[in-house]
Amino acid sequence: MARYTPEKCADIEEIIRDALQNKTPLQVTGYGTKKNLGGRVLARDELSLSAHSGITDYQPEELVMVARSGTPLIEIEETLDKNGQMLGFEPLHLDKFYGQSTPGSLGGVIACNLSGSRRISAGAARDYLLGFDAISGRAGYFRSGSKVMKNVTGYDLSKLMCGSFGMLAVMSEITLKVLPRPEFMTSLSVTCASLAEARSALSIGFGSATEPSGGAIIKSGGGFNAVLRLEGVKISVDDRIASLSALLEKTGTLRLMSAEESSEFWKMMRDISCLQKDAEQVWKLSVTPSYAPQIIAELEAKYKVDYALDWAGGLIWLGGAGAELGAAIRAVLARQDGGHATLMRAPEAIQASQPIFQPLDAALGGLQSRIKTAFDPMYILNPQKIELGGAADANAL
Repeated sequence: MARYTPEKCADIEEIIRDALQNKTPLQVTGYGTKKNLGGRVLARDELSLSAHSGITDYQPEELVMVARSGTPLIEIEETLDKNGQMLGFEPLHLDKFYGQSTPGSLGGVIACNLSGSRRISAGAARDYLLGFDAISGRAGYFRSGSKVMKNVTGYDLSKLMCGSFGMLAVMSEITLKVLPRPEFMTSLSVTCASLAEARSALSIGFGSATEPSGGAIIKSGGGFNAVLRLEGVKISVDDRIASLSALLEKTGTLRLMSAEESSEFWKMMRDISCLQKDAEQVWKLSVTPSYAPQIIAELEAKYKVDYALDWAGGLIWLGGAGAELGAAIRAVLARQDGGHATLMRAPEAIQASQPIFQPLDAALGGLQSRIKTAFDPMYILNPQKIELGGAADANAL
């Protein structure tokens, strides 16, 4: 097994060209944090972008950052924080979840479209990708996008690359839109007797003019805590907290979190530390928020499951066990107006026994395969990271 660690874009292109000529597939990685996210890659050789690192252009006044794909996520976030800015999509940190030493690279976050709690209010990772340079599986260099939001030249390949899991091209340089960090942040916790009541509290909050930037639910004792995050100028946050409290005073017991407690809570959601660490399987369910309580109730009737909700109930992190759990989850989703389920973590035997991503119908599966072939006809890049031919996630492309 060969492991390549190129430092320059030209080196990446040469490595892919040699792999194409020799018909040798490559596992594309940054720091290996997400090797267990998605299917098992059928490649012996590894193309690691960990040495292709560094911020190449940062203009705080323009809210634009350009960095090589192997740049550590931590370096990006620390640089932005020093300038009072942040990544608006609040990317997941998966080092603890997968037992790794680093949250990973910028390229990995964008390639997997990993978006955290702020996604419901600020958008996903794909909404902040202004442009990129990349090398396709044909060993051809190409560029898409620019450093401005109003660029309409050519096809919007940025949306295609986000969620492609490195199967279409290897991004060498990434241009991102960044946001000012809020001056003040706090969260209001509402303790409710049932999950349905907690979901209703989030619905009231997000349906109001108080503009929450995050909405999550965790189990607490025999009840449930619905947590709504408010951010902005302190005087505005204080006023909106007062309005939100008045709206929710009859839904449950209210408690205002301290800034530190609030910060730790949303880090817990970001790191997927909201579930029991010893869960055999962890699933990510994307659902219609109003159906979340019923979906969980159906699963709890047959399985012992642990769970937490984010995105105002539209995202369910679910832990459980059993060879039939995955099939049961997808059957419940099919009965509850659809949705999709992704197996985030499980023993190898469980992963091998079922699709990792939500199965697609024949038409979408065929389209996905044709897109892969257009960029990488010899299946050189991350083969089977996403299983093609009708067994892949609808959000992957």
